[in-house]
This record gives sequence, structure tokens and C-alpha cells, in this order.
Amino acid sequence: MKNKGDIQMLYLDNAATTKPNLPVLNAIIKSFQDYYNPSSLYSSAKCVKEKIEKAREYVAQSINAEPNEIYFTSSGSEANTWALRGFFDKQIQTEETVYCFYSKTEHKSITSTVLNIEKQDKFTHFFGFKIPVNKQGFVDSKTLINEIKEVNYYNTNEVPYPSLISVQYVNSELGTIQNIKELAETAHKYNAVFHCDAVQAYGHISIDVKDLNVDMMSFSGHKIGTPKGIGFLYVKNGIEIAPLICGSQEQNMRGGTENVPYIIGLGEAAKLIEKNMRYNEYLDNIKKYLIQQLKENFDCTVNTPEKSVSNIVNITFNHNITGESLVYMLDMANIYISTGSACNSHSNKPSATLKAIGLTDEQALKTIRISLPNDNSITESNIDMFINELIKCVSLTDKDFKRRN
Repeated sequence: MKNKGDIQMLYLDNAATTKPNLPVLNAIIKSFQDYYNPSSLYSSAKCVKEKIEKAREYVAQSINAEPNEIYFTSSGSEANTWALRGFFDKQIQTEETVYCFYSKTEHKSITSTVLNIEKQDKFTHFFGFKIPVNKQGFVDSKTLINEIKEVNYYNTNEVPYPSLISVQYVNSELGTIQNIKELAETAHKYNAVFHCDAVQAYGHISIDVKDLNVDMMSFSGHKIGTPKGIGFLYVKNGIEIAPLICGSQEQNMRGGTENVPYIIGLGEAAKLIEKNMRYNEYLDNIKKYLIQQLKENFDCTVNTPEKSVSNIVNITFNHNITGESLVYMLDMANIYISTGSACNSHSNKPSATLKAIGLTDEQALKTIRISLPNDNSITESNIDMFINELIKCVSLTDKDFKRRN
């Protein structure tokens, strides 16, 4: 619970973005005093460069990577785009045909990048294949194998052409946690490179890139308490990709003078991850209470599976109301939720993720996402207040609505 002026405000859209942490902001503000260009040769500039590398170490430690495997970006979307474009730009230099396999519930930065590549003349033999998911949003390794075998004309133990497989760790709408280690193992069995969008997983579940054996992984800072405008891409040593922005920075892989304050802020946020994950058990209990109250008071279906992060709940109402209407009505009560991914919030089309798990257009449009803060600031009394306001909203649009309890 927070205050908006003198009015209480309940922010339940933390999967869209999070409030910047105070230690992160303090580190950023302090860093503005060191405004020197880290590429310059004098001592003050070298000190700034050292701070960037220290932040890189903190970030690398948070996912058990090597510092030279971390490349700072402006966002998770840039990291996703770079992983795909970088891989295929590199492959097209020597190969005529390349494949990309990606799940039907991927973030728009993945799906749009694939569609964009397909339209470009230089990729005349680029083929994208969508991997189906089950009703809870999971990608099964057997399904992935079947998709690979369908294009394996030569019946060998590997994909016939250079391939990249991309599956997100945690779905931003459902909260589904994929078995990334198993999927990466399957990808490598067929000699494919494996990329994972870990934007929604970072800060909520422990990530060990060595144990998962992923080749590339994308991250965003503003989901773990930094301002918007900073992310990073993990690229395992030995995996070759082309630059997305040419220049000398980031090991000659991403040009442009570094965003020093936000890089330092990201390093500070990375240091806090282990501490913040201590709230997971507390949030699990709040999440269970929220789901219980929703089921007791409404005719609704919970789309979030049991194997999911502790902060996301996705539900579909069977009442005469749309998710978009609920967003606007709750906004008037200073309660903030969403209908799904913020990147798709201005689209009139039903969510591709919800369609992929089998919902009809009507059901998808009656769906909302509630995402909790990653700390103990949310209480059961906050949930009670939310439920009471939700009851008022549904009662206004559905004359036949009766509370279940």
C-alpha cells in the first residue's frame, strides 16, 4: 500500500514495472557526479570505467556467469532482439538457410523480431516455427522434439541447418515457470543454440546459467528495482553473435557511450536480488490468499498454474465484464492492475498468450493480471480492499452478479 498524495494507492502491476529501490536510486544519483566518459584515458575516466566493470561483476555473480559474458543493453527487449538478430546475422554470413523455433507465448520483442527477419531480403531462407504450449502455458520437451523432427528432412540427430530455439523462463501474463534446463538440453541434443528470455524470472527465482546450460539469456533492470532504460544480455563464451549497434564499447559488441549511472544502478539491484527473494515464501501465502478470495467471491477461472512465480495471478471472469473495463474502474479507486503484458496493452486484439492456452476471444477479453510487489509491503488487508472494490466493479456491469460466499 502506498500513498498518491493523500489518497491510498494499491499498485498491483509489478510485472509491468517495479518501484525503483532506494539504494539503487542513491547509487545512481551519486554516480552522476562522475560524469567522465569511461573511454577517456585520464584517471577520473578510468575510475568510471572501473565502476562499470564492478557493476558487471555484480550482475554476473547474480546469475553465476563470467563478467565477460555480460553485455549491457537499454532494455530486455533490446537484449531479446540482439540475441536473435545477432545470431542470425552471424549465421547468414556463411549459411543460406537458418531456422528459429520459439514458443507461442513469447514476448512481443521475440515474435516481432522473427516476423521482421522473415520480411528481409537477405534472409530469403529464414524459417520461423512456433512451438505449441499446453493449457497452462508449458512447453513440453517432447513437443519441442516433434517440432524439430517435422523439419528434419534428413532424419539425423541434429537440425539440418543452423538453428536457434527461444523459450522464456517465466511468462509475464501467466507466471508459468518453464523447465529451461530440460529444454536447453533438448536444444543441444539437436545441435541448436538455446536462448531464454528471463526478464520476468530475474529476481523471483534463482538463476544459474551454468547449471541451466543456456547459450544466451535476456534480462531487464526495471523488473528488479532500477529505472527503465537498462538491461543486459548474457552470451555464453564460445557463442558468436553479430553486433546490433556497431562501435567499440561492450567488447566491441555494442557501440555508444555507456549509460554509467544506470549500469551502476543495475549492479546495485543485482546485489539485492538474493535478499529480496527471501520474501518469496511470504508472497506465496499472499498469492494463495488472493486466489482463495477470488474463487470465493467470483465465478472465475485461474489461468496461472501451480508451478509459477509467487507474484503473478491471471484470472478470467465468467461475468458480464471485460478486463479493460476493470482496469479503468479500479483506476478510479486508485488500484492498478492490467489485462496482461504492458507491451500489448494498447492492442484491441485478444492476448496471443491466452489464445495459445486455449481461451476464446471472449474469455481472453475478460481476463486480468494481478502482480504483487517483490517484498512484504502487501498484506491480506490490502487484498481484502482489492476484492471489495472488485465486487463493486463487477456489480455495476453484471446485474446478475451474486457473491459466491
